[in-house]
Amino acid sequence: MQYAARTILPLAALILAAPAGAQWGRGDYVTAPRNATVSAAGARLVRIRARAGELRVTGVDGLAEARVKGQARASEKEDLEDIKLRAERRGDVVEIEVDIPDVHGVSWGDRYRGLDLEIEVPRSVALDVDDSSGDAEFRHVGALDLDDSSGEIVIRDASGNVRVEDSSGGIDIEGVRGDVELRDSSGEIEVRDVTGRVTVDDDGSGSIFASKVGGTVHVREDGSGDIEVADVGGDFVVDHDGSGDIRHRDVKGEVRVPESRAERRARRSRERERDRGRRDDWQ
Repeated sequence: MQYAARTILPLAALILAAPAGAQWGRGDYVTAPRNATVSAAGARLVRIRARAGELRVTGVDGLAEARVKGQARASEKEDLEDIKLRAERRGDVVEIEVDIPDVHGVSWGDRYRGLDLEIEVPRSVALDVDDSSGDAEFRHVGALDLDDSSGEIVIRDASGNVRVEDSSGGIDIEGVRGDVELRDSSGEIEVRDVTGRVTVDDDGSGSIFASKVGGTVHVREDGSGDIEVADVGGDFVVDHDGSGDIRHRDVKGEVRVPESRAERRARRSRERERDRGRRDDWQ
């Protein structure tokens, strides 16, 4: 069955707007609501394209729709008209998109435009999320594919594989029934209670902590910061580490990590002693 329901919500179309118009909110921003509901019965995927603003997504058991509650925020009242929320169903995909025209970016000088979103979706549905800036939180969701530019990321209780690509900001993940794959430019990474594998393809800077992982923990490329793992059911592998300590405990599988500086110095010292001994034997 095809669905064509579509919601486009500028300021003038908001039936829930305050009688006196926009209200001044936190941070001395003028605010107005942006809300939408779209059928998600039988949906395979919910695709979210957020912009500047906070994002919170919660999975709800038995829910058959996607419910979006948003608050547009701007430093100037006339900028509110530019902040729109689009929500529609296309086949088996629910699409939720924030539209803020890029005149000078969403924030320039002392002016700001953004849209905070709280979204409820069916608990088992997969998520494809692109978020530009602002903190993002996901709780009780299905599989998650997230691209994020900046802001803190919190993920709790995901019933499927999780992939995160992040430019800056910390990543805090707990409770994943599946695999976790991460790529992060900067910020601390903490991952706990994962049934499958944890793979860090690339981490520019910031420490990495992983514990209670059922499968293998594999760090392919790490620029700087400590790496610490504990209670790992598979192997622990670090292909390349720029700087920082590597610590591990309770790893059931094989451990393959680069030498630490102390280990490298000790090995080179042993090699020099061995070479001197060989030279003495020839004399």
